[in-house]
Amino acid sequence: MTILHRLAPLFASAMLLGACGGNGGGGAAPPPPAPQRESHLGFSPWPYDATTAAVDWTWAAIRAEGDIVSQHLEEGVPWPEALSGAAFPASFAAMLADRRARANGRKVLVQINPLNIGRDGLAQLRTDSTINAPLPAPWSGYALNHANVKTAYLHYAQRVADALAPDVLQIGIEANELREKAPALWAQYVDLHCTTYHALKAARPSLTVTVSVLAPALFPEYSSQYDLGEQQAALADLAPCTDQAVFSVHPFISGLLADSFPSTYFDTLFSRLPSAMQPKPRAISESSYPAQVWSLPVNGTTLTWNGSPAKQRQFVSTLLAAAQQHQMRYVVWFSVRDFDALWVNALGSDSLSLMWRDTGLFDESGVAREGLTPWREAMARPVRPW
Repeated sequence: MTILHRLAPLFASAMLLGACGGNGGGGAAPPPPAPQRESHLGFSPWPYDATTAAVDWTWAAIRAEGDIVSQHLEEGVPWPEALSGAAFPASFAAMLADRRARANGRKVLVQINPLNIGRDGLAQLRTDSTINAPLPAPWSGYALNHANVKTAYLHYAQRVADALAPDVLQIGIEANELREKAPALWAQYVDLHCTTYHALKAARPSLTVTVSVLAPALFPEYSSQYDLGEQQAALADLAPCTDQAVFSVHPFISGLLADSFPSTYFDTLFSRLPSAMQPKPRAISESSYPAQVWSLPVNGTTLTWNGSPAKQRQFVSTLLAAAQQHQMRYVVWFSVRDFDALWVNALGSDSLSLMWRDTGLFDESGVAREGLTPWREAMARPVRPW
């Protein structure tokens, strides 16, 4: 959003006052001020291609269209360096410094994870040349709550926080997936998470520390692999160790596909929180909805997601209305622009990335989609301060 676009309501009000003489004389009264926006809105810096130009465009867009940046770091953990206190791999340290500089002037949500991308074990290794590399011994044999894992992960969280200066530090991403995929590891994870949470809060009491929950897991009517009671028990385990109830909302990765989206989705989601989580402030740490059609083979059949710009716009409108109603602290849209080029050039045209490829509020050519209209309308309103 350009500066002129943001100032347009102010210019319009000034012109109206001038036309009326500004002194209450016979003209129409100015319109009431727009309602305060409850949520900071923003994006992750996920680029649409693996080029400097794409990274620069992405950062310019997310600074223009949002007031919070999600620094989403899920490419492995430099476990040995975090444990020993040695310098982080040079490429990782440089990336952290670059991200901090580019996010200057925005609220910052940092997301890190001790779990791997599959959400079924310990996060893989980050080295100077490789992301998500296989874990070496002894890390490959450690329990999630092994003493060395606990120490290393706390140090990692502290050092990333020092590097990126977050307003919110999220120390787990979609953690409830572990409860379904590897239930035997759940108690270990809760121990690791809560130990890290309490240590961070003791050292930095003013820092908001959270963990995110995958929202579709609370809808077994659309995702039969999940048990609602088990998921609610998982959230109850996490409730004492998070400052907010935070959700990752990608409803199309369920039986809903991109065919429909219930208008009551968010009311239902929050009604299913266990009592210990109900009083927590709410937020959306990542969200998306497809604006194009694609198909994938799943369990011997081919499923088609009938995404469209109109459906995406409706989802954005519903999401932002729910954010206002439930006073969410922030809402993050994951990918600002379709990443067709990145998908081909760097991701190997893989099936997992295909599901998110066409979820940008800008299409692959950088043209704004319909869904950006309600987003910009919300951004034009003053936001409740933190």
